[in-house]
Amino acid sequence: MKRSVALVATFLSVLSIVLACSAVQYHKSVQRVRQAVLAQDLWVMRQSIDNYTKDREQAPQLLQDLVDGKYLREIPTDPLTGKQDWVPHFGTVVLDKEHSTFGIDNVHSSSERSAIPSNFMSFTVGLLQA
Repeated sequence: MKRSVALVATFLSVLSIVLACSAVQYHKSVQRVRQAVLAQDLWVMRQSIDNYTKDREQAPQLLQDLVDGKYLREIPTDPLTGKQDWVPHFGTVVLDKEHSTFGIDNVHSSSERSAIPSNFMSFTVGLLQA
């Protein structure tokens, strides 16, 4: 009887360790998927900003300008915050030697979490361009 109780206790201990490790791996997998979605969304929005600026010879003033101009179907949902709360960066964009415009020149997540390791972004961009 004591032996079977000890065996059951050992089995439950091992099972709880396996489940704990599985939960950690699941969380890491979800985080990697969010990072991949974030990298893809940022790449698409940055390309759209560049195309909008080149085509119209002026930088967008709102992210909604990219949707209205048919450069994006919709503003994507930030996978880290679950909202469409991207933070646009405004700056002077040089169109050519004689012309420049002021407007959105970049965009990033509003999440305070560090989402994308530096080596992940270069790897993902390489995949997108292939």
